[in-house]
Amino acid sequence: AGADQRASAILATAGSTAAISTILGGPIAAAVLLVEGAGLAGTQLVALLLPCLLASATGALVFTGFGQWTGLKIGALALPELPPQAGPDAGDFLWGLPTAALIAVLVTLARGLGHRTVTWTRHRTAARTVVCATAVGVCVAAYALITGRSPAEAALSGQATLAELAAHPHAWSVGALVALVACKGLAWGIALGALRGGPIFPSVLLGAATALACSGLPGFGAAPALALGISAAAAAVTGLPLASAVLAVLLMGRDAHDQMPLIVMASVVAFVVAQLVRRDGPGAGGAPPTGAAER
Repeated sequence: AGADQRASAILATAGSTAAISTILGGPIAAAVLLVEGAGLAGTQLVALLLPCLLASATGALVFTGFGQWTGLKIGALALPELPPQAGPDAGDFLWGLPTAALIAVLVTLARGLGHRTVTWTRHRTAARTVVCATAVGVCVAAYALITGRSPAEAALSGQATLAELAAHPHAWSVGALVALVACKGLAWGIALGALRGGPIFPSVLLGAATALACSGLPGFGAAPALALGISAAAAAVTGLPLASAVLAVLLMGRDAHDQMPLIVMASVVAFVVAQLVRRDGPGAGGAPPTGAAER
């Protein structure tokens, strides 16, 4: 009986959240309202959230300016150019959600390689780190030789390459995208455990490249593929589906509104699949290693 009541409460809350998302114009606003309104974590959430909100608002004045002070210039998080806008249709969901699951598997396997690399480099650290750096170099060189493109696309964190992918998705052949995913995925997994950087943007690039490689499937558009690739990869590597959906919305900018249902569903699918893959893998339940080829 207790389980039935709990299930009924969850279904009722889900229905209410769907109604709220219709009123507020999107599922992300409804999810944020649910997190805060449900009182998850109780007073601990309030004690943490309020000072963080005040600190972030105060810090933002450094960039927005105040009075006669113009503030400091920073680059916008949104991608400067995007594929032609198109609302999602049946094909985008038919191909997009399995693609989100595939992205979660690839990102989680690369993350697992990072955990294995951490373990391997604990002994004879200096020599084995050199071996790892050499392996990363081989992956980057292989990408350049296979595709004839710049090795920087596989070597750096991914912000510049992601912007190029978004602006000119059809300038990349499927083979080049597959080579990018394979070579950068291996290089990132090794660097994640032995070298330096962070996990977010390299994984986002892998997700976007994987999704765009699949965007040639019937009815699967480039803009929906890019949006779900970003969201799915971020959810898989961070384990934070809501924050990952927000990141995808910020990167997609004004075009995010029409893609929001697909962004949220891809984030949820990738999160669930990543948890299933990670359950028995190396580093299960742990945070991602803090190295990566992010510069």
